Amino acid sequence: MATKEPKIEMGSDENAETGEEEKWVTHYSSNHQILLVGEGYFSFSLSLANAFASASNICASSFDSYDVLIKKYKNAKSNLENLEKLGASLLHEVDATNMKLHTDLAKRKFDRIIFNFPHAGFYGKEDNVHMIQ
Repeated sequence: MATKEPKIEMGSDENAETGEEEKWVTHYSSNHQILLVGEGYFSFSLSLANAFASASNICASSFDSYDVLIKKYKNAKSNLENLEKLGASLLHEVDATNMKLHTDLAKRKFDRIIFNFPHAGFYGKEDNVHMIQ
């Protein structure tokens, strides 16, 4: 499954509290608390984190378990490892229809919630012609 990477339009504002430069990627700021829901192989999350040079403001989640992700997507493990190194919060087995019940999300507030390509799901390989149709 091809994922549209974020269009990088860097702006710059000085963050008065930390002294770090605020970075913008289209509608997303490095100062925003960002929740990504329904991530597949986490390439969008990683692109955003790389553009910010940090993922400390990113919480990325998937419906699938870690083990299912690794079997389903060949780049998932590498993307997750890189996100972890950049400081992302990573959650698995998160149902977007019941997020308020998730213990790690119930009391958190986010400036942006991103659900890129929701689909009904499938079993098998992502490049299977029957699955694509």
